[in-house]
Amino acid sequence: MSFRRQFSIGNKLIGYDAPVYVIAEAGVAHFGDPGKALALVDLAAEGGADAFKTQAFTTNSLISARLPEWRDRLRPKEVGFDFIAGMKQRCDQRGITFLCTAHDPSVLPWLDKLEVPAYKIGSGERGNTPFLQELARRGKPMILSTGMYEERHLAEALDAIAGEGLEELALLHCVTSYPTPLEQVNLRAMDRLRELFAGPVGYSDHTQGHQVVLAAVARGASIVEKHITLDFNVPNAQDWKVSCGPDDFAAFVREIREVEAALGRPVKEVQPCEQAALDWALKSLVAARDLPAGTLLEPEHLLSKRPGDGLPPSRQAEFLGKRLARTITKDAALHLEDMEP
Repeated sequence: MSFRRQFSIGNKLIGYDAPVYVIAEAGVAHFGDPGKALALVDLAAEGGADAFKTQAFTTNSLISARLPEWRDRLRPKEVGFDFIAGMKQRCDQRGITFLCTAHDPSVLPWLDKLEVPAYKIGSGERGNTPFLQELARRGKPMILSTGMYEERHLAEALDAIAGEGLEELALLHCVTSYPTPLEQVNLRAMDRLRELFAGPVGYSDHTQGHQVVLAAVARGASIVEKHITLDFNVPNAQDWKVSCGPDDFAAFVREIREVEAALGRPVKEVQPCEQAALDWALKSLVAARDLPAGTLLEPEHLLSKRPGDGLPPSRQAEFLGKRLARTITKDAALHLEDMEP
């Protein structure tokens, strides 16, 4: 089965020839505080993101008892359905799409009840084909992050999803490290994903700053995902290290739109803003000095000078060896009708 090059999430097109879809990933940056959760939605909406995303899980369903320290670390960030529903309601009020990554099957009924328009799957589901199949059977678009993936893992995931008849899938190149060293971001992996997969390809970022996401946009990312937070320097947390905050998220989205606008289309042509330059920047063939009628034109009689309101220097050969029919003053542009027949 082939995956679609373009599909919709809510009222936004994703993929080929569509604007970059910007996801503000709040994750668990609310730290269990409902006030912060709503403020994060506001940050995403006011910053111009297309979608706000959070995460839901039941700690004991997500992490085995063999990792008690991880259970202790995540449990304070575990929230209930009403908490998640509050963020969804705020998204609806602010006119921004609500997305939520379910990290374990126990919270999938929440997403069903909230009628999320798409499923965002984290990189940690590599090899979890039963979970991917369960989501695919729901028939909604899926966005799959591919951190820690190799091509064999990708093939396994694509087969599992396609086997359930789902055609609306996007892949995000991702590196699961907080922060990701720049020399290991490997944005060219996006090119390989496009060779292996017909659907939209994007980038989920775990770097500091804006520049890598902007480079991904320049390389044709259809979707970009960036963490947002209200708090920095938080102990026992890592997302803040790679997040935008109230001081720079709006600028980040604006920069994406600026890069996107600069991409244009794959045609080499004169742009409207260049029209005036056609005269002042280009050069014309002109007389090197006053040339009387009857002069047999040789190379030393001709120069190339601005403006470009005459014939271009590339046509010099059409004048050489011909005689002038009239006198041409220094720096005057030459025209074929100035030559004797």
